[in-house]
Amino acid sequence: MDKEKIRAGVVESLPLIREIQNETLRNQVIDAWTLALSENEYTSIEEMEGSGKPGGYTLGNQAQHILCVTRMALAMAEIISDTYQKDMQIDRDMLLAAGLCHDVGKPYEYHPTKRALWSAMPEKYGNPPLRHTLYGVYIAMTVGLPEEIVHVCGCHSPEGELVQRSLLATIIHHADKASWRIPGCYDRFRFDN
Repeated sequence: MDKEKIRAGVVESLPLIREIQNETLRNQVIDAWTLALSENEYTSIEEMEGSGKPGGYTLGNQAQHILCVTRMALAMAEIISDTYQKDMQIDRDMLLAAGLCHDVGKPYEYHPTKRALWSAMPEKYGNPPLRHTLYGVYIAMTVGLPEEIVHVCGCHSPEGELVQRSLLATIIHHADKASWRIPGCYDRFRFDN
């Protein structure tokens, strides 16, 4: 796989990356997605269905989901801060990176060949052996992302119930849940009637 082509595609798939002012952080976000995709036989984020887990409720593709979560997280932080006149001291670059990287482990969990193997032999591998949260921690640490972002990768999902989530992880957790539950609720109402 052509890593440079994948790298360029990451920026096209997630244009909010361009808003990260810190060049090192911006490059780490791109590196993280490039590594996760290339290690798992994907060439773009859009190749993965938009769902919280394989076989779950599907809406669009993963790039759309990641952008939705990131935009909601930015809006939530701004609205709460403006409404209550409370400076929560959230670094916008870090919130962008957290939203853009929260599901960086999904290429592993969604890997079609590996999923078939795990499904055929769960007694040997588990199914899946690791959720995207744990693989995301590996990816984030490998490319040198800050510990705050590593924490979000690992703790934005149910795994975060076992620790005290940071402010960034809490915002991403709620934006992530809303990104599936609100459209899913709408679809249920629409098709149940």
